Amino acid sequence: MKKQIKYLALAIALALTACFDDKGNYDYATLQDFYVDTTGIRAIPLHPQFDTLRLPSRLVYAGDKSDLSFAWTIYLSQPPLTGNPAITLAETEDLAAPIAVLPSNYWIEFRATENTGRIVTQRYPITVESSGSGLLVLHEHDGIADLDLVKTRLLTGNLAEDNVMRHTYSLANPDHPLTGNALSVDMFSISNLRFISIYTDEDGVNLSPDDMSVTKNFRDLFLFAPRAPLPQGYFIPYGVTSANPANTSDGIELLVSDGVYYTNMALFAALLGGQAIFSERTSTAGAYYAAPFPFYSVGAVGIYDQLNRRFMTGSALTTTIAPASSSGKFNIGDIGKDLVHLAYGFNGQYMIYAIFKNPVDNGQRYLYVINFSGNQAVAAWDISAYTGIANARLFAYGRRGPTAFYAAGNTVYRIPFDLGADTVAPAEETAWSAPAGEEITTLELCAYPGRDVQENTRDRYLFVGTYNNATTEGKLYIIQINITTGACTPQPVATFGQFGKIKDIAFKY
Repeated sequence: MKKQIKYLALAIALALTACFDDKGNYDYATLQDFYVDTTGIRAIPLHPQFDTLRLPSRLVYAGDKSDLSFAWTIYLSQPPLTGNPAITLAETEDLAAPIAVLPSNYWIEFRATENTGRIVTQRYPITVESSGSGLLVLHEHDGIADLDLVKTRLLTGNLAEDNVMRHTYSLANPDHPLTGNALSVDMFSISNLRFISIYTDEDGVNLSPDDMSVTKNFRDLFLFAPRAPLPQGYFIPYGVTSANPANTSDGIELLVSDGVYYTNMALFAALLGGQAIFSERTSTAGAYYAAPFPFYSVGAVGIYDQLNRRFMTGSALTTTIAPASSSGKFNIGDIGKDLVHLAYGFNGQYMIYAIFKNPVDNGQRYLYVINFSGNQAVAAWDISAYTGIANARLFAYGRRGPTAFYAAGNTVYRIPFDLGADTVAPAEETAWSAPAGEEITTLELCAYPGRDVQENTRDRYLFVGTYNNATTEGKLYIIQINITTGACTPQPVATFGQFGKIKDIAFKY
C-alpha cells in the first residue's frame, strides 16, 4: 500500500510538471498584472486528514487587492470541473484550513476574482491520507463534545514533530453534534472489526478509525432499544486474559447506561464479518443498579451493584461473588459500601483496585484490592486522611509496578502502598502540580502496549488533563514517571493546549 501511494505521488508530481511545461492545460488567465506565479510549484505531499493545509496563493497583481475576492475549493469528484461537487475551504488569499474530506485523491483550486469580472485560477492535485495513530483527546466546550488527535514522538517515533489535529469529530460529522457531558473514548480492534467509541452522558456513537465518520448511532449499538440514552461507563478489557496485551479479552465491550448493564460479544460478530451490538444483562438474583465500572473476571463479566452493595458476575448476573476464605482483609461477598472508582492494577491479571465510601457519606474513603482469580481480599486501607480524597473522582493505577495516583484540585498525589503491608503510608505524597488556576479533569497512565506503541511506554507516562475556568482553555500534560516508585518528573515532557475541558484519552492505532 505504501509503495502504491509513493508511485501515485510520483505520478502526480510528473503530471503536474508536464502541465507547467504546457500552460495551455490549465484554465487560468496569464495577464501582465494578474496571474499566478507557477515557478517552482510542486505536487502537494501526502496530507493527513484533518491536518491544516497551508498554501500561498502566489498571486501577482499590480492593482489594489481589496478589489479582489478569493476562494479555495476542493473538488470531491473527478475531473475537477465547474458544477462537480466541491467544498469551499477558505475565502482568503492564502490557504490555511484543515482538510476534513475522506482519504482519497482530489484537486484543490485557488480562484481570484476581480471586481471587473476577470478571473485567475490555479489547481493542485492532493492525496489525503488517513490521520494515522495518536492520542484521542475527548473534550467539551459550551456543552458540545469533540475529539482532537495528538500526535507525539513520545509514542510514535517516526514523527518529524509533534502536532495536534483539531476537531476531527466535528469536521467529519458536521450534522451529528455530540451533546451532553463528555464521558469516554476508546478504540476497539479485533479480527476485521475496528471502530472508535465515543460516549457522553446523553449519546454514543461508533466511528470509522479510517475517516472518523459515524458508522453507528446510539440506537444502532443495541439489539433492543435501551431503556434510556444515559451512558455512564464503558470498558474494553484489553490484555486481561490475553498473552498479547494488544488483544481484547474474548472481544468484549462492556457498557453501563442508566444503571443497566450491557455486554457485546464483539468477537463473534467479527468472525461473521458483521458489526457488534449490545444486549442487556438481566439479573436472576434480584434488582440491581450497576456502578459505572464494569469489569472482566476470570472468563466472566461483572459489575458492582450499588443498590445491594455487592459484586455480581455470570451470564445473567446470577453469581454474587463469595470470598475464598474468611481470613481475608474484608468480606468480598458483602462490601456494604458505595463504589467511587474501580480499575485494574498491579500484580496480576485480575487484580482490581477499588475506592469505596460509606453509605452515609461522612468523608471516609477506603482502598480495597481484590484478586478475582480465587476471589481473594488482598488489602484494605483507610485513606480518609489523604488531602482532598473525599472529593476525588480521578484515579490511576499502574500495571507494571506498585504505583497509584489520585487528583484533587490542581495536584496529583501518589498513594504509597505495599501489598504485603497491613497499612499504607501515613500520608499521601505530592507527585505533580499544575499551574495555579487550572483544575485537573482527567488522569490516566499510558496503557497502550502492542498497539503501535512500544511496551516500554506502558506506565511510563501519566496523562493529566486540566481546565482553566477563567481562560476556558484545557491543556494536556504528559508527565514521565518511574514505573516502580511512581516518582514524577517535575516538568512535563510534553504539553499541548487549546482544548476544551478534557474528559478522556485513548490511543488510536
